[in-house]
Amino acid sequence: MSYFSRPLLVLGASLFLQSAVKHILTQGDSLLIATFSSLQDQGIYALASNYGGLIARMLFQPIEEASRNLFAKMLSSTNKDKKPDADRVQSAANVLADIVKLYVLISIVAAAIGPGIAPVLLRVFAGSTWTSAGAGAVLSTYCYYIPLLALNGVTEAFVSSVATSSELHKQSVWMTLFSLGFAGAAYVFLQVLGWGAQGLVWANFVNMALRILWSTNFIAGYLRRNGSSLKLESMMPSASSVSAGIASWAALALLKQNFTGQMSDLINSGAVGGTLLGLL
Repeated sequence: MSYFSRPLLVLGASLFLQSAVKHILTQGDSLLIATFSSLQDQGIYALASNYGGLIARMLFQPIEEASRNLFAKMLSSTNKDKKPDADRVQSAANVLADIVKLYVLISIVAAAIGPGIAPVLLRVFAGSTWTSAGAGAVLSTYCYYIPLLALNGVTEAFVSSVATSSELHKQSVWMTLFSLGFAGAAYVFLQVLGWGAQGLVWANFVNMALRILWSTNFIAGYLRRNGSSLKLESMMPSASSVSAGIASWAALALLKQNFTGQMSDLINSGAVGGTLLGLL
């Protein structure tokens, strides 16, 4: 008699494979930039990803872990052949919708304020050497990538909470295909178009968008099979929030024309950001 449960071994192997694929995807950008770009671009991208990744690690990762545990608790079943309770599935869908809407609001702030204020922060805290080398522009581009990191984290948390071992295996296969797409996009952006470190950010953007689309499709199918749904309008921001984001982006674009590299630039940018937060 085996000392280990066969279903648990199969599930553990699937989770290990999924983690290995995710690790390769996570480190893939480092391998690609080392292959396709100069040492200067490598340093710029490392700076931008480390500073930009702070938000993901400090804000989004705790929410992702908590939501994964919550979804697993709400949708777990002792009988794998029995569907989870429909009310619990709908409750989990509502929680997911609330988290996504929160992320959408954060994304408005990141996209409206981040690109304008990121170079200012970098100049104040890291010096003008980095901004003159192009790190400020890369960090600004990274601000558009942060919302995708957030959405991918919570959607994949839902998937990992409800997927069977065979579904996790399929996800790993798709992740491998997405990694090939990421490599192709990185080659085009870095080698063909010569975008440098910014090209690698956009390649990550493509890869993350593909992963979100796959997870969203899986979640929609899961909810449909269990008699539930996720309404798109429940996750969308109001027209006033979008308008406030656009106005803030435009205001910062005008302010940037008169930036002098002093602390006053940060104060003015912070005032615009604070106003946006108040309007949201």
